[in-house]
Amino acid sequence: MSTAEVTSTTQNMDAQRRGAQPQQRWGRSVEAGVVAGHSSRVYAQRPRSLPELLHDARRWGTRAFLIEGERRLSFVDFEAAVHRVAGHLLARGIRQGDRVALLGYNSVEWLASFWAVQSLGGVAVLANAWWSDDETRAALALIEPAAVLTDRSGAHAIDERFRPIDIRALRAVVDSSEQVAQPPTPQVSEDDIAIIMFSSGTTGAAKGVMMSHRGVVANIQNLLVLTGRLPSELPVDKPGTVSLLSVPLFHLAGIQISFSTLLSGGALVFLEGRFDPGKVLGLIQREKVRVWGSIPTMVSRVVDFEDFDSFDTSSLRSIPMGGAAISAELRAKVQRAFPATKKSVGSLYGLTEAGGVLAAGSADDVRGRPGCVGRALPVVELRIDAPDPGGVGEIFARTPTVTMGYWRDATPIADADGWVKTGDLGRIEGDYLYVVGRSKDIIIRGGENIACAHVEHALLTHPSVLEAAVVPLAHADLGEEVGAVVVLRDDMPVTVEQLREHALANLGKFEVPSRWWLHDGPLPTNATGKILKRDLPKRWGGD
Repeated sequence: MSTAEVTSTTQNMDAQRRGAQPQQRWGRSVEAGVVAGHSSRVYAQRPRSLPELLHDARRWGTRAFLIEGERRLSFVDFEAAVHRVAGHLLARGIRQGDRVALLGYNSVEWLASFWAVQSLGGVAVLANAWWSDDETRAALALIEPAAVLTDRSGAHAIDERFRPIDIRALRAVVDSSEQVAQPPTPQVSEDDIAIIMFSSGTTGAAKGVMMSHRGVVANIQNLLVLTGRLPSELPVDKPGTVSLLSVPLFHLAGIQISFSTLLSGGALVFLEGRFDPGKVLGLIQREKVRVWGSIPTMVSRVVDFEDFDSFDTSSLRSIPMGGAAISAELRAKVQRAFPATKKSVGSLYGLTEAGGVLAAGSADDVRGRPGCVGRALPVVELRIDAPDPGGVGEIFARTPTVTMGYWRDATPIADADGWVKTGDLGRIEGDYLYVVGRSKDIIIRGGENIACAHVEHALLTHPSVLEAAVVPLAHADLGEEVGAVVVLRDDMPVTVEQLREHALANLGKFEVPSRWWLHDGPLPTNATGKILKRDLPKRWGGD
């Protein structure tokens, strides 16, 4: 650790002991800094660790923070619950620096566990609840967590060697009225690991992406500046915004929504159980939801719900969407369904490896600009690499949010100058970024990234499969669906249903191909023998 880092950490800890106020920690001013040995824009005033964010939320007191069915937890209740869960984890041997996996669906207990891990100075590992058992075992073997907080049981229970803890059993801890001491404030630096989140990658199994305290805080600060909700600018009597959470907390979008709600004194409404358009509309009506951050597929299903008109959705003012491209048709449909959101059906663009959102645009920004995703956020630099005559090339980004690398993988995420390749093709006109396609082999199905190579590998383990190519196919609801082009061995016939069952045993349900093409001959290849996948969707000859 450098002298500057030691000084910064010491000052930060002293400020916490003196009860530093949000005004001392947050600001809009951007200055030149050095991150991971390269130049970068940084906020001059910023928190230095995630535990400070929980401290800043105390100012909201007894107003409602979490709403899950009939449950209501105030900010005071939530922090007390976090302290109790932290004590529970301490008793199970969790210590500073330990990796703790969170493997479950959205719940109050999931969020309390996340903050309990942070309050102990641990690393929260956000595992994908949709993974198959094999994918889960591989990820846990890679991370080697000190414990796994999970809602899996029965045939899908986690192996005891990964030290599972039933996250559902923590409800009694969360709802208890017992008052416990706050854990000692962990002495962490900005560049310590705070979160490991998984990326689909392009070459196979998911990789653990390491996120520093610095990067996570910078991403949230970008979003708070964008939405005008910096804690330093909000008086304590400012009414909070009611936000509906329908995206997973193990995704970056879910974490972002929960963080911004915590810091701005809002209420976070959980969608219980699986996504259901009727439930979403019911919650919007009952809780007077004002902001619903979601993905295009979910929004489309809600707008097309047959009983849509029977619900009062007049409270809804903003529907920020990310995770997939937003068509002009969907944007217009949403604005007709929710007239009060006409000026706020915006766009967010980012990626996990970059640590979050890179560009954002309001409805006015993107209107009349097909493909536009908005403008770079304050501490984000964007450039187009090797542009063609039309200005289109791969999008590169440099920002303090860029992640630290992959767990146990020496592959660098950023180059020596701090630039990260997004894998997306685009152009920049004036201040606006346009995304025109993807250069990486990824399918975005309903906002969920699926690595084609990972699905192909699973299919090739079937003894009847000689060749396999997985490609994105357009889908009116999901945006894209998974298409599998398969060449079978002559002497080993197999049905599509048998292939589907094999895929389901090795992949998450969302990764299993929904359309199949049993190809008669060898798949087309280039001069080096690589399968030419680009034309397969256009020539689709399957179901």
